[in-house]
Amino acid sequence: MNEHIQAIYENGILRPLTPLDLPENSVVEIDVRDVSKNDSDKEKWLKEFDEWMNSLDPNTSNLTDEQISRESIYEEQILRQI
Repeated sequence: MNEHIQAIYENGILRPLTPLDLPENSVVEIDVRDVSKNDSDKEKWLKEFDEWMNSLDPNTSNLTDEQISRESIYEEQILRQI
C-alpha cells in the first residue's frame, strides 16, 4: 500500500484525517511535511499574483491578435522546421 494522506498531530500522536486500509499494529513509514506553512506561503504568493494581475490594463497588450492566433503559432513552428 502506497498512499498520500493528511493527518493531525495531537498529544504526540499522528491521527489520519481519512481511514486507512491497514491491519492493526501495522508498521508504516511517514514523511512529515508541515502543510500549514506551505499553505500560508501559497496563499501569500496567490495574493501577490492576484494583485499583479489586477494591476494590468486589460485594454493594452504587447501582442497583436495575429500573434495570438493559433494559426500564427503553428505557422511559425512550420517555418522554423523548413
